[in-house]
Amino acid sequence: PSEADALSLLRNAAEEGINYFDTAPGYGDSERLLGVFLRSNPGCLVATKVPVFKDAGGDQLRGDALRSAVLASLEGSLTELRREALDLVQIHNATVEVVRRGELSDALLDAKRQGKVRFLGASVYTEAEALAVMGAGCFDVLQIAYNLLDQRMTGKVFPAAVRSGVGIVARSAFLKGVLSAKAEWLPPGLAGLRAAAERARDTMAGSWDLLESAALRFCLSAATVSTVLVGPRTSEELGRSLAAAAAGPLPEELLARAACLAMDDERLLNPSLWS
Repeated sequence: PSEADALSLLRNAAEEGINYFDTAPGYGDSERLLGVFLRSNPGCLVATKVPVFKDAGGDQLRGDALRSAVLASLEGSLTELRREALDLVQIHNATVEVVRRGELSDALLDAKRQGKVRFLGASVYTEAEALAVMGAGCFDVLQIAYNLLDQRMTGKVFPAAVRSGVGIVARSAFLKGVLSAKAEWLPPGLAGLRAAAERARDTMAGSWDLLESAALRFCLSAATVSTVLVGPRTSEELGRSLAAAAAGPLPEELLARAACLAMDDERLLNPSLWS
């Protein structure tokens, strides 16, 4: 969307009660636009990210080079977002190695002690990564993929989050549009994913038009999930998500059916592996 449309969409979201926004330095102009929006909405919370920093040869930064890169990233985010402190900073695509090594999280903890950051988090893809984050003991928030087809985090990760007091942010509620009418346009190489989407449609909604709402309500029905990320491009898309949220959690009967839709094929559930 244009800058004017993006700012209008943000204002619309805030007016409807949305107060949590997720961004990252790598998301194009997102931080700057949110900074403009936040001037008039200081009460909203913003989660941004730092990457796993690497040198020109692809090796992870260590020591002083890593700390300098973290500080530069945080200062850039503070400037773009026009904030004196960052509400939440997440390690973007944290791996087990990065979490266990601890250098990146130590640098973020230093920033937290300096008042630049309020809370620490990590976004992950796998169960092992999620469990490593919670085992580290220094993270407040975990961002994971969770949807009707990808329920892999419910077995071990959700209970561990409750025990450790870590908040869960769910992304990929629509699995990049698969859990909507867009599933009809999936290429032949993702035929298995289209078949899974069709099963979800028939099981949860009865039509493509209703599947999107059921998919979002499924995520919002999980008591362990604190918030669900959506990425609307238009006010119409935002309106559909707001209507789904207003409809409340899914009835127990539908939640029981949803359990039968769970898949574990990483090639289909991880969009970075699609071809």
